[in-house]
Amino acid sequence: MPSRRLRPSVALALVLAATAVQAADAPTPLASYSFDEEVDTGPDTFRIFQGGRGHVAPSEAFRLSGHRSIELRDVAGDGDFPELVGFFPERRSGRLQFHFAFLVTDPAQEWNAALAGPRGFSLDPDGIAFWLQAREGRLVHVSDSIPKRLFAPEPFVWYRVDVSYRLAEGRYDLTIAREGQAEAVVALRDQPNGGAHPGSAVDKFSFVGAPFSDSSDVVYYVDDVAVWAEGAPPPGAFVAPGRRRLFVELFDLYQRRLAGKPRCLPVSAAEQIGLEGDDLRELYRRVPADALDTLLRGDAGPRPAHAALQASGRAPFEALANWAEGCAALERGAVDLALRRFEQAAQGARAGDHYALHVAVALAALDRFDEADLALAAQRDPGGDDARHAVVSAFVGLARGDLDAALAAVRDPASRVASGEATALTFAAVQYYHVLLWRREYAAARDYARQAATRPGAAAAALWHERGGDASLFLRDLGAAEEDYLAARVEPARRPWVDLKLADVAFLRGDLETERLLRERHYGGLR
Repeated sequence: MPSRRLRPSVALALVLAATAVQAADAPTPLASYSFDEEVDTGPDTFRIFQGGRGHVAPSEAFRLSGHRSIELRDVAGDGDFPELVGFFPERRSGRLQFHFAFLVTDPAQEWNAALAGPRGFSLDPDGIAFWLQAREGRLVHVSDSIPKRLFAPEPFVWYRVDVSYRLAEGRYDLTIAREGQAEAVVALRDQPNGGAHPGSAVDKFSFVGAPFSDSSDVVYYVDDVAVWAEGAPPPGAFVAPGRRRLFVELFDLYQRRLAGKPRCLPVSAAEQIGLEGDDLRELYRRVPADALDTLLRGDAGPRPAHAALQASGRAPFEALANWAEGCAALERGAVDLALRRFEQAAQGARAGDHYALHVAVALAALDRFDEADLALAAQRDPGGDDARHAVVSAFVGLARGDLDAALAAVRDPASRVASGEATALTFAAVQYYHVLLWRREYAAARDYARQAATRPGAAAAALWHERGGDASLFLRDLGAAEEDYLAARVEPARRPWVDLKLADVAFLRGDLETERLLRERHYGGLR
């Protein structure tokens, strides 16, 4: 990435962690980013530049560890590029360890990663120390100003990169490991830095699409970025605990969120609140990223953020502000006010069901159970990995009284559906199943789902088979989960996420090859 300076279209601070520790005789972590929502904000240590039609965003689609990674998406010919840049205290001596993991969906597309100094991303002194680039289907590293070939990465496979950089010498060791493989794919020693300039300082790293050619349609994921000063311990064993958050994990997360008292659930995708690409860019321009992240977690967010959204004159932003004010009201027990704000948000949103689900939460908190049922039944239960509907459904059922009373309230109509006396998929049946999950009666939930799946109607049967598979995953009965998910694949065009659930089963079994093939079926064959 020679001497072009960064040209941001929209700059935002992501909610990531960066720590600087000054200890003379101990390893010094300069930056550590796991991309999970629990870590604190570092607005001066991590920034994103995005514009055109590309983006940089937290993603739960793939992750190496924790809950999410960062997705970088570039669009060829849009005149701009996405970039993620991390900053840390400048280092001019000693040894630096640079670690990150990446996963690409199409290895033929260009992308770049670099470790650089105060002169930015050039091959000048104090410029690029380490430069990794994907070009024409292969990885190369630029050393002594020369692009040198490494290997051809596979799609949908995590690779771990470890760079050990000696600043005074301006040289580095490079190791790249592939998931599921004991031997390193790359193991180079004593390589000159990007421009062969000893003594060059470093103070930043970057992940970017194709900033010069504007010819890349790359989509790639980055996780577990860390920078350590000299004396840093070697990284641990390569572990890939999973690509996505399972439905069962999200159900547990949202259940904990609603347990005890009604609260707002986090927004995990823009379409849940009816936002599109242009909306997101404008949203980050109007609201500081740390405030926006707090707001989207359902924690209300600061009042100035609400005011900025209300003053925007844009209906989707006003809806988001109303929802945030409703969340704040819900936290302090003003449920009537929360309901009014949620209803205003649902009316003002152009699409998405997130606000309507919260209308049901507030109605249940006010003991208006029949209205809550109607509000929830009006929202189509999408199945798949969206656990919000399931948890809100259970919450409404449980709000009627104690757990046994909640089951009794829905058991009879649900049983009639399961036994075939009713031909339509009723709300009571779905709520009965969800309450069983909340009560952790997973075997009973699976039995009920399988019984309901025997009713006429292929679409309903497929959805109930999927629910049976989800209950089996709660039980960690992988064989039964696979059986149910396979039965749910009768409509692959309408239910493509079932392949991802089968991929999860394969991953949990340790069958990475089957997992990869199933994910490629969903995301496209890229080999």
